[in-house]
Amino acid sequence: MRIHYLKAEEIDQKKWNSCVHFANNGNVFGYKWYLNNISKNWDALIEDDYESVLPLIWQPRLFTKEIFAPSLARSTGIYSVNILSKRRVNAFLHAIPPEYQNIELALNDDIIPSEDLDFKSEKRKNYYLFLNKDYESLYLNYSEATKEIVNQAEASSLVSATSLKPEVLADFYKKHTPEQKGKHENFHALQRIMYNALHRGLGFSTGIKNKDGVLLAADFFIFGHGKIMSLMGVTSEEGKRQGAHLLLIDRLIQTNARHPVILDFNQDEKWMEGLGAKSQPYFHLKRKKGWRKFI
Repeated sequence: MRIHYLKAEEIDQKKWNSCVHFANNGNVFGYKWYLNNISKNWDALIEDDYESVLPLIWQPRLFTKEIFAPSLARSTGIYSVNILSKRRVNAFLHAIPPEYQNIELALNDDIIPSEDLDFKSEKRKNYYLFLNKDYESLYLNYSEATKEIVNQAEASSLVSATSLKPEVLADFYKKHTPEQKGKHENFHALQRIMYNALHRGLGFSTGIKNKDGVLLAADFFIFGHGKIMSLMGVTSEEGKRQGAHLLLIDRLIQTNARHPVILDFNQDEKWMEGLGAKSQPYFHLKRKKGWRKFI
């Protein structure tokens, strides 16, 4: 096993995307088009002839560079068509060039880091819901509180909105999410991601409006690796009061029930358990060694 370091412009796009596509733990965040749309600075570690790959998303900081985990990519850890053994994981983490003194990296599903690594490890969780049953069976797994909210939302004459333009979704995100670091960058990156997904036939938008046509909840979903992944679920305060976010997901479940796919919520919110979703752990690694000038 030989691991080598490449700049993004040196990467063979076809081989890279093929590795991510066929990886046992693949996700949309690893495709080159997705990485290009969330960061202008990223390099990579590659095992042999693209059998395993690890994107290194970085930003300049003082006199050096640091690897960070963008908020629009839950996990961009090691993608591999081989078994991700602790030996392979350790080899990749040890191969990160020393110029990256500070590192923040989220590992993909099913990668368990060794306890003796020079990283602080934190277990985080995402939520999955398997949709391979009929809707009636899936609905039975809703909590009573969730059923009540969905039924009340249905009775409120809320309507589904489809084919929402990326600009509309991005504006809704900007208006109804709390102020946070990188929000301005995300506003533009979301539009790039959505247009790229639409161009590739991988995504679709949906929302919930009230009877007056006011948008209350919206999301964009991306297909890939046997999953339908939520990219940017956002609900207004009025939408939360009316249960629009739950109604949006309930209607998505109705449409996709009996299909061999997983609904990937792509976030950690307690209300998802009320829909019968199960937590899926993943590990977040962090290492801080201070600053050192690089050339």
